[in-house]
Amino acid sequence: MAIGILVLGLVLFVPQLLELVSGLDVVAENVGTFTSPISLPAWLNGTLLVAGILASIERAITLRNHWLLDLDTWWLG
Repeated sequence: MAIGILVLGLVLFVPQLLELVSGLDVVAENVGTFTSPISLPAWLNGTLLVAGILASIERAITLRNHWLLDLDTWWLG
């Protein structure tokens, strides 16, 4: 469940973050602006943020690995 929450948070937050960053004057002048296709209410963004933090803590405490989220460490062991 924690992995699902983290992936969902990533999918939903990245477009919103790109829209926020592209709204900066320096970025807008050089790259252009981006309008996110996803627009969530503030209460849902907050809920997903708290759920993502709790899911991250749960993964850190239990030290579980997942092939998709831990792709950068697969070759070490």
